[in-house]
Amino acid sequence: MRVHQAHLILGEACRRWEEGNVQHLLALFLEDVAFVVHSRGWAQSMVREGVGRALLGERLQMLLDQVEVQSFVLTDVRMDGVRVGGWFNYCYRHRANGLQVEGTMRHKFGFVGDRIAHFELINDTHLLRAFYDMPGCARG
Repeated sequence: MRVHQAHLILGEACRRWEEGNVQHLLALFLEDVAFVVHSRGWAQSMVREGVGRALLGERLQMLLDQVEVQSFVLTDVRMDGVRVGGWFNYCYRHRANGLQVEGTMRHKFGFVGDRIAHFELINDTHLLRAFYDMPGCARG
């Protein structure tokens, strides 16, 4: 995987995530994608970890049921050994109370051909947990 090719695929993933159409986004992933969204014991991720496009889709839909993606912009792509690192700026709006949160996320990807085979998300756990814990924000 070359940086330019990864940039094109991840840019498309951003557009599809902003659309809010999980099935359209999942077309970029292998059927048996392995995924993990890191968390701390006190701030468990809604997406967590698992294997399979269907499971990832269910978990991402749970998240989208709570938040609207206002923007999700790829800012940098770098090779990290055999993995690809991607940095993103985001803005989410919570559907229950209208509050917004914005920040940055770092993702790591493994590719097989032009499909995502491994997806790992590292974000500002404190910031997002506070956002999800605000009044009117149901837990996943």
